[in-house]
Amino acid sequence: MKKILNIVYFLVGVSLLVFLGFSSHENRADILCNSIDIRVDTKGDLFFVSAEMVQDLILENQDSVLGKSFEDINIYLLEDFVNTHPNIEKAELYLAHNGSLCVDVKQRKPIARVFEQEQSYYLDSQISPFPLSDRYSARVLQVYWTEITAGRKKILRSVLDLIEDDAFLKAQITALEFDDKDEIIMYPRVGDHKIILGKAQNIEEKFEKLKIFYRHGLEKVGWDRYSHINLKFENQVVCTKR
Repeated sequence: MKKILNIVYFLVGVSLLVFLGFSSHENRADILCNSIDIRVDTKGDLFFVSAEMVQDLILENQDSVLGKSFEDINIYLLEDFVNTHPNIEKAELYLAHNGSLCVDVKQRKPIARVFEQEQSYYLDSQISPFPLSDRYSARVLQVYWTEITAGRKKILRSVLDLIEDDAFLKAQITALEFDDKDEIIMYPRVGDHKIILGKAQNIEEKFEKLKIFYRHGLEKVGWDRYSHINLKFENQVVCTKR
């Protein structure tokens, strides 16, 4: 008896799903798109992308979605197309029962701006490059190198993580420069000096030395006393006077 009931429940469930699917299909054919509702996430004061730009992307792919039945709108194709924009990290499109085509957009967040010979671009949290925007310029740490390499990306990731997690360093360090040997020079916000970080080894110890020197050294003698602060040597900070 129990087995028979299970079969009955199963058949009823399948029938209900088929009915709902058929009903949904019929409803989609009856609903016309009457508006485009675009929401762009601007957390972190990001303004690379606007709702108007996203709407233009949609209309570039299709002459117009307005007035079309939901059944005639290829939502997946549209979503893939919007996601090709270089400043968009993720776009989600869906159709609402009130006739709106809804678009939720998350922008790519830059963590650094790179200056590489004659070109410049941003790097996101995955250290992946994306182009600058005519609409908006992000205030992020600057990076200078001759070319992007896998090794430099790995080094930069570790250095940026340490700077991001330290309030003092985040406020003080404004730029990093890689030389031909992948040694790093840092440029501070306060003080007219260069900070020689050297190879990306024992970086945490070097940053701790720098913070101690700032607190107990430069605050006493002045921020412009030295032209170079060298952190390359173990257990010491070597400075060059002006």
